Amino acid sequence: MDYSDLKIIDNPMLVRDHALDRLRAAISTGLYPPGTRLVERELCEALGISRTSVREALRQLQSESLIEVGKRRNIAVAIITAQDAYDIYAMREMLETEAVRRLVQRGDAETVKRLARIHKDLQKAVTKGNVQQLASQAGEFYDAILQGAGSKVIYDVARPLLARVNYLRMRSMGEPGRLEQGMQEWDRLMDAIQAGDTDRAVEAMRTHLANSRNAIVAKLESESDLGQAPRPRRASGSAA
Repeated sequence: MDYSDLKIIDNPMLVRDHALDRLRAAISTGLYPPGTRLVERELCEALGISRTSVREALRQLQSESLIEVGKRRNIAVAIITAQDAYDIYAMREMLETEAVRRLVQRGDAETVKRLARIHKDLQKAVTKGNVQQLASQAGEFYDAILQGAGSKVIYDVARPLLARVNYLRMRSMGEPGRLEQGMQEWDRLMDAIQAGDTDRAVEAMRTHLANSRNAIVAKLESESDLGQAPRPRRASGSAA
């Protein structure tokens, strides 16, 4: 993703939703790294929409903890610490292991087919080494599992976490060997789901999330020890 991708050209009726999707993607892909200051006027220019629509989108991003509003209403992309990452993945483990349990128990054939299609796309992305595409498709994979659980409560609680996870996923997948290891874990999870094996699916999900958590926490702790933690800055380019 680059700054030109932010522009909303077709003037859709639901401008706020489109703006929200663009900004969420810009954060998760690292176009706007943690600590980056976001300026409403410049976001309006980048997106090609009104300040009202931008503010509505920013309010939603704040509710998802993707941005923070500081003194004098300065807005910046939230910085996720190693402890934050650990807690996010701890919550994911509780919610998504239960979600995959219910998905398998329900025997939702349509969701399983959808997951199989996404799984093939994941394999192609790994082969190409396309981390950005893989991270996006991984988000779709987990979203399908949450929907397939058939619980509005689980979905409503877990869905906002995925927005924060997208950025962390991009960081962890860049680590040596993690891409291939993650794909093997998805393979085992998909095999268990297609086999209708509830216990194996739950264990595969738990193992995958634990490994993902360990990878990103280790990376963030290492950066902190080396003094490489993200520093607040103003976004470059026309977007902010």
